[in-house]
Amino acid sequence: MKYGILHPLVAAAALAQTPPESHPSTRSNLGASFENVTVTPGVWISPDDVGSQPIVYARKKLEIEHHNTYMIFMLDLNIPDSDVTTLAYYSSLVPGLAVNTTTRLHWWGGNYTIGKHGLFVNSSEAVAEYTAPRPRDSTNHTYTLYLFEQPRDYVFPKAALEGTYYSQTAEARFNFTLAPIVKEVGEPVAATYFLSNNP
Repeated sequence: MKYGILHPLVAAAALAQTPPESHPSTRSNLGASFENVTVTPGVWISPDDVGSQPIVYARKKLEIEHHNTYMIFMLDLNIPDSDVTTLAYYSSLVPGLAVNTTTRLHWWGGNYTIGKHGLFVNSSEAVAEYTAPRPRDSTNHTYTLYLFEQPRDYVFPKAALEGTYYSQTAEARFNFTLAPIVKEVGEPVAATYFLSNNP
């Protein structure tokens, strides 16, 4: 390989704003920051620094429509499946990034619009209020933030309307899939992710 030339696979990975091998994916970066740290895709952040809901904002290169409405999600893509279920139910789990892992919904906010300085703001209650990452093991967990357009005629799923995801229980938040969201509204407009564990 010549200096200054990236292999196509390396270049693609460098452009992705979602974890390698994950779906859905996007190359558009979503700005996100917690009180003491700004999220850079793939960088490790201490769980002590992500205790409160992040500020999410549009990057200058992110092509968004200021009159549109958006949804924001945050998922952990590396939950040990033994935390969630027994052997009898493994086949029904949403697969996580690593072997024997599944997912957990940490945040789902709807009705976001672009406010001052490109910040995403809303005045409605979250579908799933933000819950801080609390990894219990020393294995890295992958926390991914996704921004989706929310069509004007979008109807939240029945479980969301019934308040299921507002609960912080394993039954409500674990084994969560974005597949129905993608089917309904399309691929994410932007994303970013970070790693964290219990040192």
